[in-house]
Amino acid sequence: MVTNVFPEGPWESWTEDQCVEALRQSRWPNGFRCPVCHYLHCSVIRTRKHPLYVCSSCRHQTSVTAGTVMHGTRTPLRYWFRAMQWIGDESTSVDLAEILGVTYKTAWLIGHKLRDALTLEADDIKLAGSVAVTGGVYGWRCYSSLITEPTDQPIVIGAEMDGEDVQFVKLVQMDPRLAGKSRLLTRYVYDVFSEYHVEAEFKTVKTFAYRGMRSLRPLSAVLTHAINWFDHTLQGLGPKHLQAYLNHQSFVFNFSRSRKQMQSHLLRLCSYIRSITYRELTQEKRRYINDCRAA
Repeated sequence: MVTNVFPEGPWESWTEDQCVEALRQSRWPNGFRCPVCHYLHCSVIRTRKHPLYVCSSCRHQTSVTAGTVMHGTRTPLRYWFRAMQWIGDESTSVDLAEILGVTYKTAWLIGHKLRDALTLEADDIKLAGSVAVTGGVYGWRCYSSLITEPTDQPIVIGAEMDGEDVQFVKLVQMDPRLAGKSRLLTRYVYDVFSEYHVEAEFKTVKTFAYRGMRSLRPLSAVLTHAINWFDHTLQGLGPKHLQAYLNHQSFVFNFSRSRKQMQSHLLRLCSYIRSITYRELTQEKRRYINDCRAA
């Protein structure tokens, strides 16, 4: 269970000190630990905007944001904390910019840094137990042909199931080369997904049709919701950032039963995952975990 250290009350009432303390508790729940030598004691310099912690052993200096998603930020921490709430709202960067009173570029960058933290976590997650798998092609419209287009992006969704109830989902953008020329995903695509994203001991329900079998309708509904959000709220997505938004949707669904737990979990991720840079976000080409399978 994630301990809730998120500030209480409306975000307008949060102070920078409250957010610094919440981040400190999330980063060092058992007290300070030097990131270099792991020593447990430090002195604190409080003459800066944020406290500076000086290791009593190696004298390394670190701040509460150093080495985190907020590393090097000039944006107040309370804005970052509000953005962590915004992630669960399924809103746009335009909405976040209006909420915080910042530029669109700043809001876009904050959103993508948070999604990068979700992506790094998702890369390590494997489904287990009774697992159902289905999928579809993003970019396919019902009136178009079954032949793939260059803009088509195959998406597979896997879920840990309890009967017909979806307990935990993982949405993955697959390499288009795996899908071949047909927009109906083959068993091979699902097998590749299972190899990389499902534990060895599992039970899998597979289907070829986008809507899935009757038992997979709840799972298909999650995928349909994600695609509708991409198209109607975000006005469409390209392949470069599609996986980040799929991870966003997976995260929101998996924590939909507890908003506070969602926020505290994201804060915990942000406290130990290093920030991705704007250059990396804008220049990095999409790589697929299953590249080796596409000959």
